[in-house]
Amino acid sequence: MKQPTFTYLILKAIAYMAMSFFIGALLAVALGAVHEAPIVGLLFALLCLIPQGKNLKGSFLSIVAADVVTEFGLLFREQGQGFNDIVLKLQQKSVTAGYFPTRLTNNTKLEKVSAEFARVLQRFQKGYTPIGSTTFEPMTIQLYKLKIDLAETPDDLEESWLGFMADQNLDRRQWPFIKWYLMNALIQADKDLELNEIYAGVPGSITPGTATAAGTSLLGIRKQINDLDADSKLLKIVLGAVPTDPSDFVDYVEAMFEATPVLLRNEIDFIFMSQDLRNRFRDGMRVKFNTYYNQVDDKSITTLRNYPVQIIGLPSMAGATKIWYTPPWNRQMGFKKPGNEKIFQVENVDRLVKAYTDYFKGFGFWIGEYVVSNDVELT
Repeated sequence: MKQPTFTYLILKAIAYMAMSFFIGALLAVALGAVHEAPIVGLLFALLCLIPQGKNLKGSFLSIVAADVVTEFGLLFREQGQGFNDIVLKLQQKSVTAGYFPTRLTNNTKLEKVSAEFARVLQRFQKGYTPIGSTTFEPMTIQLYKLKIDLAETPDDLEESWLGFMADQNLDRRQWPFIKWYLMNALIQADKDLELNEIYAGVPGSITPGTATAAGTSLLGIRKQINDLDADSKLLKIVLGAVPTDPSDFVDYVEAMFEATPVLLRNEIDFIFMSQDLRNRFRDGMRVKFNTYYNQVDDKSITTLRNYPVQIIGLPSMAGATKIWYTPPWNRQMGFKKPGNEKIFQVENVDRLVKAYTDYFKGFGFWIGEYVVSNDVELT
């Protein structure tokens, strides 16, 4: 059989990368991450460069968007069903993580040192009167090792409505179901991080041989804020319970911000709260200032009147009445082994397909005294 030319292979690779970029960008837009679409598209395109299947001697298998999409479009059964007939339940991108600048590391914790100067400026006199000193304090953000372990027997699908997801290939890793399953498992992991861990997480003990419970994989924002309060490091603004009246709630948020020291206030970019509280703020702005949704940009009613600070509603804080903020340089995400986050090691054991990956992540604050919170939900 005639071997494909080098030019043909190059053109084919470019076509796959272009298709992958488009699919990745489209997926990001569908999940609500419009601004991240080019990055996601580029990531999907780069995955095409990773060898897979028969090109590998080991058991590694990567998820290549172009292959998955091709199979989705071609496979169907006599009754007409195909991948487009599988309706995924609601997914959730990790919104909160996007507000924490990422720092890659080879360690299991991030480390810095803060420095603070005492007063040095004074009025002149001939005599030498030195003043001033420097205080150093170590700062750390702990990373937690996370993993995804999956195990499926795709043979169970062959005699079902989902038979189109099976294949004649004896290597079950190559079946369309496995590629579809792993791609969506990564999306689910993002949802788990947002809804279970990044805000509400409290690390729990590990029982050998038993999967850990939801919300016990890493130290979340809520627990960190509460620990700062217990250590008398949190900048806590005492205002009491959050008002239910939208107009009063706007006054509450503005009073909280005005009570923040001016040097810190000038460094704040966002105020974080639940999505319900953000909507309450928007409603309050409309009531107080007689504005209407169709007449003003959304940022006009989700931004403090006297400061360029925007109100952000986080899915991770659903049901919470805590409000918090800190300068952008004080928020930090640590990431070890980032290349593992979007790939799996896949093994075919008899007819059981096992897939796994692991990496480290941690979210935190460098200087606790620069984290501001209202005085609610502190336990």
